[in-house]
Amino acid sequence: MNALALLARGAATLSTRADAAGQWAAIDELLGQLYTHGLFTALLHLPEHGLMKRLYTSDENVSPLGGFKATGSGPWSSHVLGRGEIYVGSNATDIRTVFSEGDMLAARGLEAVLNIPVWHAGRVIGSLNLLNGEGAYDAASHDVAQVVAAMCVPCFIAAADAVDVTGIDKAGLDKV
Repeated sequence: MNALALLARGAATLSTRADAAGQWAAIDELLGQLYTHGLFTALLHLPEHGLMKRLYTSDENVSPLGGFKATGSGPWSSHVLGRGEIYVGSNATDIRTVFSEGDMLAARGLEAVLNIPVWHAGRVIGSLNLLNGEGAYDAASHDVAQVVAAMCVPCFIAAADAVDVTGIDKAGLDKV
């Protein structure tokens, strides 16, 4: 099935899901059909707190649901969150360079990453993150990724209203 047909079917499925868990499952399925992945996470960007909150994970053993990550001014944060550009990491070195948990990810064979910023109202409100084996996203369509990100905006907006960052200690968090 071509990308347009997958996007149309994914949009139709997403529109029928009433709860967040069902919506994220539909997005996970769509991204798996478009790109394949060993891990998919969705993180809400909270720039006023220097944090990102994990709204969805396809594997809680690797990336627990609801967890936080600290953001900073490093290359990944500047690229994805600051400029809102898609980031592709091709190998374990790339993973280790931008993610503090890079060794753990690479040890699980998650050596490539496709980070897709989610834009709304002129700012980045989150990111969709796909990880898989080396080179998995080198030829990934950025146009298709941007369409999927736009489809996810309501999911991010709905989640933003319920976020509580009280008591979060950024010092002990993974960083991007």
